[in-house]
Amino acid sequence: MISEFPLFIFTTLGGLSAGLVMAMALFPPAEKPARPWLAPLTALVLLGLGMLGVLFHLSKPHLFLLALRNPAAGIAQEAYCGILMGILLLVMLIVAWRKGEAPKALVWVTAAVSLVMTFIMGSAYMANVGTAAWANWTTIPLFVVGDIAMGLALWAVLAKGTLDKRPFALTTIVVLAVLAVVMLLSALHFGSVDADAVLFYAGLVVAPVAGIVITALAMKNPASWQPTALVACVVIGVCLSRWAFYAASIL
Repeated sequence: MISEFPLFIFTTLGGLSAGLVMAMALFPPAEKPARPWLAPLTALVLLGLGMLGVLFHLSKPHLFLLALRNPAAGIAQEAYCGILMGILLLVMLIVAWRKGEAPKALVWVTAAVSLVMTFIMGSAYMANVGTAAWANWTTIPLFVVGDIAMGLALWAVLAKGTLDKRPFALTTIVVLAVLAVVMLLSALHFGSVDADAVLFYAGLVVAPVAGIVITALAMKNPASWQPTALVACVVIGVCLSRWAFYAASIL
């Protein structure tokens, strides 16, 4: 077990939530969904479970309150964005449940906060010069692009028929291709500082490579299994890369 497992939970589940909201903003459903509250509820639950990781990381709840008093700390900035994002998601959920659809402006504002949170996640670790593997420019895109990729894949499951649409499929392929490059560069950097990079290469095959193949198949011959297979491959691949990332910590 890696020592930073609670942070692994936070950045993975919180990042998946953030990526989902960004996908919702970029690719709103063409038709009114039967359960418009499902996506914001899913994002809110994922974020809530992820925020629990922060509490477990600090061991004692009162330390979380102390951390919030230091705006310069990365964990405080992540918490600020997470709390604001949670409030916005709750509003989205209530509005979607009551009126059948959340206002586009609200979705876009929530997506903007989500994007900021993914950047903060990466920058907080890049600034950690005590861990040579983390103090590299690839850390930020590793989190940001990974979160967006996971969000797109999950949105393909929640918004049925989305993966069949060419704009969505092409965007997913481009994001996964960028993720492949980022994972490769991260793996090379980790190897250069004598950190284990094996899981980066494994994640590269499972997420971007397999994900691109599945998405390309969906463009030509859509099938019901493809969205589920896509989200499984992308999430597992990103998890493998993040496990390798946290395993390099000297904390």
